[in-house]
Amino acid sequence: MLPLQTARLFIYPCRLPLLTEIYLRHPHAREALQAHIPENWPQPDLKEQLPHFIELLQHDPRSFPWMLWIIVSKEAGTVIGDIGFKGRPDKNGVVEIGYTLLPDYRRKGYMREAATSLVKWAFQQPHVRKLIAECDVTNTASMRVLQHLGMEEVSSSGEMLHWQLLNK
Repeated sequence: MLPLQTARLFIYPCRLPLLTEIYLRHPHAREALQAHIPENWPQPDLKEQLPHFIELLQHDPRSFPWMLWIIVSKEAGTVIGDIGFKGRPDKNGVVEIGYTLLPDYRRKGYMREAATSLVKWAFQQPHVRKLIAECDVTNTASMRVLQHLGMEEVSSSGEMLHWQLLNK
């Protein structure tokens, strides 16, 4: 069940203790993930969000596993990125996915592999009816991942494209 596994990846959902250890850069996080954690991970956007995730899980434990998941390369034994949702499914069964990879691991199909696995998991959960995402109009790599998932571009606002995928 958890972590999710693909041919090349482990994808670990983060419970509160692990999130806290990552935020504090505690050595136990490496042990929990059984992986090396590079100095450049978490990247700035995630680093900024970690306190919010920690607070949310403290006040709403049911938010697990609807937030951060960590992507670990089986071969390298290292954290290569993160993926997750921006909270639990809403009352209409909608969840929003987001993700990032460390630069050295981009353009190798890792995010396609991780996102496919996480979307499959999400659509197996009760009440998930639709997956949404957004990406910058210049982020062609992310657009390719979203297209591979079968997502449809539904709108744009400013520099952002908005995507959706219905659970069939």
